[in-house]
Amino acid sequence: MTRSAPLDGDARPSRTTMPAERVRELLGALRGRLIVSCQAAPGDPLRAPEHMAAVAASVVAGAPVAAIRVQGVADIRAVRRVVALPLIGLWKDGGEGVYITPTAAHARAVAEAGAEIVAVDATGRPRPDGRPLRDTVESVHTLGRLVMADVSTADEGVAAAELGADLISTTLSGYTPYSRQQSGPDLALITELADRVDVPVLAEGRVHTPEEARTAIESGAWAVVVGGAITAPAAIAARFAAALPPGR
Repeated sequence: MTRSAPLDGDARPSRTTMPAERVRELLGALRGRLIVSCQAAPGDPLRAPEHMAAVAASVVAGAPVAAIRVQGVADIRAVRRVVALPLIGLWKDGGEGVYITPTAAHARAVAEAGAEIVAVDATGRPRPDGRPLRDTVESVHTLGRLVMADVSTADEGVAAAELGADLISTTLSGYTPYSRQQSGPDLALITELADRVDVPVLAEGRVHTPEEARTAIESGAWAVVVGGAITAPAAIAARFAAALPPGR
């Protein structure tokens, strides 16, 4: 299976002010490995920076993960204090349309909180501040950080790479009305992106099992991001409970 290989001599150089050697080191450390997303939804008892920091520390202590994905400026700062691994930061603001790091101002705050990589919604939908995605990418690069483009289709991923995104993630496949709707990871999107862009492609979204994570890598993903299947106790407990026969 073809795999995106941005570290060879033909790779597009990043436009970030981060030193090139550090970019190669950071991306190389992610290759073929697991990234864990530590997030809690509003109303969840774990929704507090100190809880997410503890979850992240527990994950790092128990498995050779490559990076942690964290939501919210306060959580990023809290996790940064206890985890030395690279952080992929984002800021969810709102609940509809473009709400994952939706503006350049959000992206700058995430970078300044301690994230080496800033994840942003890179779909083709209108952004709440009316400014183009290019402005967000350039803002992050000026601060010496990398940009991860969360997309829902291959064309969105290609467009984001052309704008200078350093990584492309399948995070939003199934979360836009025009993207593929399915219960598991979008393997077809991973493969197509790996063939069409010259930056790392990350598999993210509905990766429920270790077997699915491995298949995502085999389908062309540079790395795989797993969230709720590892760090969401309520969702994990619900899956087990639903699998049992009805109570007597």
